[in-house]
Amino acid sequence: MEIGNFLPDNQERLLGYLHRLQGNPPGVLLLEGGCEEDRSALGSYWAALLNCREENPPCLSCSTCRQIKAGVFRDVYFFDGSQDSVKIDEVRQIRRMMGEKPEYGGPRCFVFNEAQGLTVSAANSLLKSLEEPFPGNVFVLLVPLRSRLLPTLVSRSMVLTLNWRKEEGEEEDSVLKWEGCLLEFWRTGQGLFEHTSRKKELDRNLVRSIVLCSQRNLLQAMSGRAEGAAQQFWLDSLQRVSFGRVDGLLDKALEILNYQTNPVMVLEWIAVKIWVWIRE
Repeated sequence: MEIGNFLPDNQERLLGYLHRLQGNPPGVLLLEGGCEEDRSALGSYWAALLNCREENPPCLSCSTCRQIKAGVFRDVYFFDGSQDSVKIDEVRQIRRMMGEKPEYGGPRCFVFNEAQGLTVSAANSLLKSLEEPFPGNVFVLLVPLRSRLLPTLVSRSMVLTLNWRKEEGEEEDSVLKWEGCLLEFWRTGQGLFEHTSRKKELDRNLVRSIVLCSQRNLLQAMSGRAEGAAQQFWLDSLQRVSFGRVDGLLDKALEILNYQTNPVMVLEWIAVKIWVWIRE
């Protein structure tokens, strides 16, 4: 990670909160929201904040900070679920390391990037480590939405939500327009297909932005915040549908959009699925 990416430029609120937590760090910190790059940067920043020994940590330039940035500091362990699943054999090693004294005064940090990549057995093994903590060890779970983790892992975590990066200009206007179309369809079952039939208006990038916007609104609703019509809709409509179910659908849609799939069909598939679920 380059040092410039150590500090996301749109997360000032969370940076201030992390500094307030420094003196009494939670045993498990869960960072959700934002994008993978921002979550990874904040996870490393938190590890540096706890381990940097300069006057105003993290200095981002001392040997400790540079080693953490490079992923080679011996009291910070990174597990990456973005490329492959994190398996139980990797997690089992944590118990042995937790019982040892941190080499540099600690605390020792275990950072799980894209923690939804934990296998079920690995997640349960991690849960045992969290239930029987050793002093001088902290955990950081980085995940798009908390609903992608075992509820028992979430219940043992302090959850902080990152800001999302917003689209700009014409793209933002288009996303807001389609957000309104989806809300109207989910409420009434009408209007959406009249718009999707104009296929020139929808390309892969726009549909991806629409799905990401829906994820942002879902996350805010899960956090109990209803700052707009979309967030309020999720709060009012998902009494019979789990947030995790909808989040899984949106995540699957983003995966499908990476392939040669008609983006219009992906958007219609999402819309119809959620419309049916709300009325079950």
